[in-house]
Amino acid sequence: MATRPVDFLLVGLGNLGEEYITTRHNAGFLFIDYLANVIALDQKSNVPPVFQRRMALSADVHDVVFSYQKGSVSNSLRIVLAKPLTYMNESGVAVKKVMDYYQLTDSKKLIVISDDINTLPGSLAIQNGGDLKSLAGQKGQESIATILETTDFVRFRLGVGKPPSGSPTTIPQWVLGPFSRDNKEMDLFAYLMSHTTQALLNFVQTNDLKLCKKKFASSKKLPSRLVPTESLVYPVHIEDL
Repeated sequence: MATRPVDFLLVGLGNLGEEYITTRHNAGFLFIDYLANVIALDQKSNVPPVFQRRMALSADVHDVVFSYQKGSVSNSLRIVLAKPLTYMNESGVAVKKVMDYYQLTDSKKLIVISDDINTLPGSLAIQNGGDLKSLAGQKGQESIATILETTDFVRFRLGVGKPPSGSPTTIPQWVLGPFSRDNKEMDLFAYLMSHTTQALLNFVQTNDLKLCKKKFASSKKLPSRLVPTESLVYPVHIEDL
């Protein structure tokens, strides 16, 4: 695998630690674990996907070749899934290290997945480019743009919404609070992880972000019936290096 260049780097944002695992701010971490399991199932693996804890890169990484069928032609992509170990506000430090290690110089090959309070629960927003104002409110995204000195990377922003109107809950308390069963919030996020997986696979296979936005972004109607969700945590194995 080392002789093949990386096609895409997928970075999920979150905070390390047991107390953060199922919080809204860890939407990116939760999604990366979910996606790793989807790929493992597609490859007919019956063991949890393995992430390597690369302290030199300040990240947990899962390096995988993903095969897919396009018409009658079989194709494959080398994809690196990463979760920074730096805590949210310093995510750019880890992303820069991982990109340098894998010799990724094209920021368009970077896809960052995070929570988004400005998008409704269950909905997906997709962005690229713009100025730093377009990243306002998501400190991990801001850190990445600042350290890479560009906003020219793809952002998949997973809607977690805001506290209910009239609630005394502040935005920091909201994003650092756990996904709830109230108002089917857990069910909506489980649906969103599945929906975002479809969007990501569409994008990496077509490299057509405009089409991907049109097909999957937040204007899409949510399903009237949601599958009840017992847990948002998907198993992964961490190997310390």
